[in-house]
Amino acid sequence: MKRRFVPLLALLFAACTTAPRPPAPLQPSPPPPQSANRLTPVATAARAVSEPRIRVGLLSDQSSVAFPRTADGYTIISDGGPSVIKRGFTVSAPLANAIVRYAVQVSTISDKNSVDAFVEKLRRDTAQRVDTIFDPAAGIYRILAGDFPDQDSATPLKSDLAQRGYSGDMPVVRRPSDQPFEKVHQIVDDEGDSYTMRGDSLLILPVSADTITINQLPYRSAARLFINARGLYNVINELNLDDYLFGVVPAEMGPKIFDELEALKAQAIAARTYAVRNLRNFSSEGYDICPGPACQAYKGFSGEDPLSNQAVTETAGLVLTYDGKPIDALYTSTCGGETSDVGTMFPGRSEPYLKRARCVELDILTIAGRADTALLTEQQASARIFASLARLPEQRTSWSAMDVERAVLEAQRLTGASETDIPKPASSRRGDVLRYLAALLQLDQKARVTTMPEDRRYFFPQSASPEEQAYLAATFLVKFGILPAQDIDRIDLAAAMPREELYALLNSWLREHSAITEATGKILTLDGRNVTLKAEGKTQSFTMPAGIPVFRRLGDRLQEYAQVPVMIGDRAFVYVGWNKTPVAMIVQANLDGASFDRTSSFANWTRSYRAEELVPVINRRNPIQQLIDIRPVTIDPSQRIAELEVTAEGGRKFMLRGLPVRWSLNIPDNLFVYEKTKDPDGMDRYTFFGKGWGHGVGLCQVGSYGMAFRGWTYDRILKHYYTGVEIVPMTALAH
Repeated sequence: MKRRFVPLLALLFAACTTAPRPPAPLQPSPPPPQSANRLTPVATAARAVSEPRIRVGLLSDQSSVAFPRTADGYTIISDGGPSVIKRGFTVSAPLANAIVRYAVQVSTISDKNSVDAFVEKLRRDTAQRVDTIFDPAAGIYRILAGDFPDQDSATPLKSDLAQRGYSGDMPVVRRPSDQPFEKVHQIVDDEGDSYTMRGDSLLILPVSADTITINQLPYRSAARLFINARGLYNVINELNLDDYLFGVVPAEMGPKIFDELEALKAQAIAARTYAVRNLRNFSSEGYDICPGPACQAYKGFSGEDPLSNQAVTETAGLVLTYDGKPIDALYTSTCGGETSDVGTMFPGRSEPYLKRARCVELDILTIAGRADTALLTEQQASARIFASLARLPEQRTSWSAMDVERAVLEAQRLTGASETDIPKPASSRRGDVLRYLAALLQLDQKARVTTMPEDRRYFFPQSASPEEQAYLAATFLVKFGILPAQDIDRIDLAAAMPREELYALLNSWLREHSAITEATGKILTLDGRNVTLKAEGKTQSFTMPAGIPVFRRLGDRLQEYAQVPVMIGDRAFVYVGWNKTPVAMIVQANLDGASFDRTSSFANWTRSYRAEELVPVINRRNPIQQLIDIRPVTIDPSQRIAELEVTAEGGRKFMLRGLPVRWSLNIPDNLFVYEKTKDPDGMDRYTFFGKGWGHGVGLCQVGSYGMAFRGWTYDRILKHYYTGVEIVPMTALAH
C-alpha cells in the first residue's frame, strides 16, 4: 500500500504547487489587401475640362447611371475632392427607390410660351395639380396633371380631359416624387464594393481616354450627374465650348451634303454665339443648354466630321455681337427665299439684328450652244447627243435601210467592235431594224441566255410571237434598260422605226459600253466655254467644244439654246466621248427657282390632312373637339402667316400666333397657301402648299450653303442675315 501511495501523493503535491501555463494570446487577422482598382481618394485630378466650358443636358430624371470599366478608369470629383476608380460602376440617385405615384401626361409642347398658356388653362379646367418637366433629349416640356397612388386612379381624370377636348392620347405616367431627400450619391462598382459621396453633383472624367460613354454613345471630356429637385439625376456632358461645337455644327449642317467650308464657318460662329448668349438657361436643372431643336442639335463625338471640325477651329472664339453684346443668333434650316422679322414668329420680340432678309440672287450666266429649239423629249435629246458624237445628220428628208446601217455601223466603230460580214438591213421598218441588230450583235442569242421564256411573255403579253427574232432582240434591250417595253408591245413591226428612236437606242448602247460617260455635279464656275463641276467635295473641269448640243432641262422637257442660261449651283450633266472630249451637256434648271436655299428638300412641300387629323395636333396647345375652319389674319412682308384664326365646335374662335401656327397644322413653316375641299364622306380636307422649314428667322442654313457655293465668305453671309452685327473674339466681350 505504501509503495503505491507515496508516488501518488507526490503527484498531487506537484499539481498543487506548479502554476498553470497561460493560453497563447489571439493575434488579430491582417486586413484583406485593398484592391488598387477600388475607389481611392487622390490629392488632385489628373485632368480637367478646359475653359470656357459648357454643360449640355442629355438625359433627365434618371434613377441610376452606369459607366463601363475602361483601361485606366475614371476620376470622380465630388464636394469632398477627387477620387480614382479603375472599375465599372453604377451611381444611384437619392430617390431611385422612392414611392411611385402617377399622373396623366396631357401634352408635350416645345415652346415655353405655349406651355405657360396651356398649363394655366389646364389648372382652371381641372383644379388639379399640374407640373411641367423639360426633357432635354427630346427638347419638349411634358405637362402632367394629377397626383395618384396607382394608374387606375388616374382614369377618371383622363376621361374628363377627353370630354373637354384635350388630346385622346394621354398616357398615365410616373410622376416626380415629393419625398424629401438628402443629396447623397450611392456608388456600387462591378466587384461589389459600395461607396457614398455627398454633394449636388458628381463630375466623372476618364483618366486618359478622350471620350466618355453616356447612354451608349461617346462624348468628349466628362459627364456630370446632377441631383435635380425631383431627387433623380440629370445626366450632363460637360466639356470645352469648341469641343461642344464639334458635335453641333455637323448635326445642324451635315458636311457630307453641305460641303462648303465658308457656310460651315458661318454656322460655327452662329452656334457659338447662341451658346454663349444662352448659357445658364437651365441652371436650376444643372446644365446650360439642351441637345435638340429647342436649343441646338448636338450628337457628340460620334457625329463629328473633319470638315466641320475645321470650320470650328478656323473660327475659334469668334462670336456675333450687337451693341457690344452677344446676339441671340437664331437660325433656321430653310427660309424659302426670305427670312422674317423676329416678331412674326416670336410675338413680342423685336431685336434689331433679327430683321427680314432676302435669300435670293438672280445672277444668270450663259454658255453658247448651237441653236434655239422647241421642247424636246428625253428620247429626242438622247438622239441628238448620239448624232453629235457619230457626226450624223439629225434630220434628213429620207430614212432608209442605208441610213440605218450607217448609224449602227458608226455605233459599232465607236465601241471598237470588229467588222462582221452580215446581211444589210432589209428596210427601216421597226421589225427589220430589230432583226438587223439581232444578227449583227447576236441579241437574240444573248436574250436566250439572260432571259427565260416567261420573261419574254411578261415583257410582251399582248404580242403574237415573243420568241420571234425581233422580239428576242427587244427582250435583251429591255432587260438591260436600253429600249422601253412600251415602245414594242402591240406596236406594228411593219411601221418605220423613227430616226430619233434608233439614235436614242444607239446612244444607250454606247453608254452601256462606256463609249460615252457621264459626269455630273453642280456648276461651280463658268468662264466662257470652261465649266467646272463639283460633286462630293471633288471638282472636274471641262472645255466645251463649239458646235455641240447644250440643253436646258426643266422637269421632263428639254430645249437646246443658242445661249444657254446658267446659274452657279445648277446641276449639269456633261457627256464625254472615248477621247475624253465633251460631246454634249445638259443643264438642269432647278424647279425651286433662284433662291440660295433652293437645294433644300423643303424648298417646296405639300401636306394634306382631313379636319379630324388636325384636331389632335391642335389639341396639344388649344383643346378642341372639332375643327370648323381656319383663316389667315396677318401675313408679313415675307408672306409668312403671323396670325391664324381657328374656328372650333360651336363657332368658338381663337388665334394662333407665330410658331404655333405651323405646329398646330403639322406643317414645316408658316410660309404657305392652302385649299379647303371636301372628301367623299363630307369631311373637310386642308391641303397646304408651302416652302421653308423652321421658324424662318436669322441665318438660313441651306441659304448660307448656296451663298458659299457662289463664293460668299462666312463674314459676308453672317452680316447679310444678321443686321448691323460685328464679329469679334469672345475675349472682347464685357463680363
